[in-house]
Amino acid sequence: MKRDSKLLPLTLAMAAALGASCSAFAQDTNAQVEQKTQADSTAATQNANQAKQAATDATAAANAAVRASQAPAVTAEGAASADASAASAQSAAAQAQGAAGMAESGAQQAQAANAVANYGVNKGNVAAASAQGATTAGMAAQDAANAAASAQAAATAAQDATTMQPAPPATQPPAPTPSGDASTTAPTTVTSHPGNSISSNYHVDFDAMDSNHDGSISRAEAKGNADLMREFHVVDANHNGRLSKDEMQGWTD
Repeated sequence: MKRDSKLLPLTLAMAAALGASCSAFAQDTNAQVEQKTQADSTAATQNANQAKQAATDATAAANAAVRASQAPAVTAEGAASADASAASAQSAAAQAQGAAGMAESGAQQAQAANAVANYGVNKGNVAAASAQGATTAGMAAQDAANAAASAQAAATAAQDATTMQPAPPATQPPAPTPSGDASTTAPTTVTSHPGNSISSNYHVDFDAMDSNHDGSISRAEAKGNADLMREFHVVDANHNGRLSKDEMQGWTD
């Protein structure tokens, strides 16, 4: 069978065109991969640096919490609370340091993938590897930031605990008042007033009681009358220790 010699140049031309197209597509794909891995590497490195700083801040907060717990506290309860807060701060600092290590590992993975994308021959799954590294670094950076915030809060709590004041004593409720008891339902007021016991029922012979006839009755002369002795200070209006007839009015005949 005779072949058409005109078909051969056309076939070669099509093959050359297809080869050039495939080469251009491969170049475009490689450029996109390089851009993606470079972006992942940059983001992962930034996150790793942020995680490292968060771990440093968390460690400083934990150290401050420990110093606060070692200071004298106002109350025993405050001292115990400060110790607990210091332990929490140290735990948070350890978490931040672990997260910083994870962020650093993710950044290294993203950087390695970017290097293969730019300079390696067998690029393989470098795009997926760089994306995974960037994701790991980002999540770890967030964990480190959260742990640093927890450590700082615990340090503040430890400081506050050392100055915690004692709780005020509980107020006792008033005792219940028995129903119908007038002595407990209202306060009782007691006052003192001079007695007014001079009465017409008390009668004495003034002249007979005035044994020395000096016109007044002394306490010694009034001893024979118990009622008068009891009321002597009331009857003695001028408080001179002697009772005149005017003062004894109402007592005498």
